Amino acid sequence: MELKEIGYFSKTHGIKGHLILKNNKDFYFEETNALFLEVSGGKAPYFISEIKESNNGMIVLLEEINAIEKAKLLIGKKIFIDEQFLCEEEEKDNWVGYELIDVSFGSLGNITEVNDSGYQVLISVVYKEKEVILPLVDDFIQNIDHDLKKISFKAPEGLINLYITDKN
Repeated sequence: MELKEIGYFSKTHGIKGHLILKNNKDFYFEETNALFLEVSGGKAPYFISEIKESNNGMIVLLEEINAIEKAKLLIGKKIFIDEQFLCEEEEKDNWVGYELIDVSFGSLGNITEVNDSGYQVLISVVYKEKEVILPLVDDFIQNIDHDLKKISFKAPEGLINLYITDKN
């Protein structure tokens, strides 16, 4: 079993021993039955009695932790889970180099940049010597071939023309 760090307990919640888990990695919490905490140089398993999502993080109740006094002792502890319960993350850089093929325009070229700092992921390609920025959303993606590094795409009508039409 390979353990991966997913976050830490930031504070208690209520008076029955619940804790707020601030996670920096998504995981399948419904399937996870134990969290591992760094204790005395090792990682000790704590079995989950209850876990649910909230606006502040995950609210967790552990077996054997049934009072706020016991829960306070775990604040700040790093939390690990078995890596099989981690959600797969798509790194934003993994799209760079993929060929973007639009149904109307054909090959637009290779993706040169990915920006996912906003509401949606935006990709850049250079087509006909102009930078074209497109939203990489499920509605526009028709197929992704990871082996060939190609994305079949259907851009909204007129979007690509906005970039390549001369505005003289």
